Amino acid sequence: MSRLQLLFRVLIALAVAAALGFTLCSFQVASHEAVVLTRFGSPVATIVAPGLHGKWPWPIDTVNRFDTRLAFQETRISEALTRDKRNVIVPLYLAWRIADPLKFLQSTGTPDAVAAKLDSLATSARNTLLGRVDFAELVNADAARVKLPALEKELGEVVRPQALAAFGIAIEEVGLRRIALPEANTVFVFERMRAERAQHAARYRAEGRREAAEIRTQADTEKTVLLADAQRYAEETRGRAEAEAARTYAAAHAQAPDLYRLTRELEALRASVTENTTLVLDTATPPFTALQSPAATPNP
Repeated sequence: MSRLQLLFRVLIALAVAAALGFTLCSFQVASHEAVVLTRFGSPVATIVAPGLHGKWPWPIDTVNRFDTRLAFQETRISEALTRDKRNVIVPLYLAWRIADPLKFLQSTGTPDAVAAKLDSLATSARNTLLGRVDFAELVNADAARVKLPALEKELGEVVRPQALAAFGIAIEEVGLRRIALPEANTVFVFERMRAERAQHAARYRAEGRREAAEIRTQADTEKTVLLADAQRYAEETRGRAEAEAARTYAAAHAQAPDLYRLTRELEALRASVTENTTLVLDTATPPFTALQSPAATPNP
């Protein structure tokens, strides 16, 4: 082997050793990662800045990587009791991320253990809060009585500080997935809803009857007033007409007494004599004197 070949092999060996040493003594942190560097099992550094960092080779230093992006989890299906002792099934969802990598490593060990710990924490808080509300505050036809938003807010206020203090986890959001009922409660819920609807219907009918009575009373009152006004106006008009007729009769009598008397006698005859009427009368008595011939009519 020539000297040149030997030198080339030495250079290759040095390059391989340098690359291996670089790989063993450095690590890369991505932008969505956090790293807890431990030395012989004890934490020595928490690195959240992305880029290239140095370390001692394994097994001296160990790189523990954690994904700091938002993660989602749903709790297991389980029953809980409300304040009025009704069984409900209320699964939860949680949106969380790692806020304290060192505490997360020390409390959970591995990310695989997070699900069980968060499930236990959220389920315990849910059961406590549900024990403070009645079933009617979870499921109700009257939206004003439902307290789900307030319950979710209070649930977050309880779970967030506990998760951060115990596991180094920041709970970004926690909420109710749905509200289900065990089969034994379904009949009760339907009966309660029917009873509530019947109460609403009875109240509406009572209000309708009351308003109808008020409308009828008002209409009767207005009718009485209108009839009284009409009767008064008719009496006044009749009185004025009779007075005017009396004045007209008086004026006519004063101007032509004989003509007036004759007219009145003829009107009396017309009123007393109709078709097929037979009368036995004294023609000398007014107004039947008008039935005599003019020659036989006595002078007044």
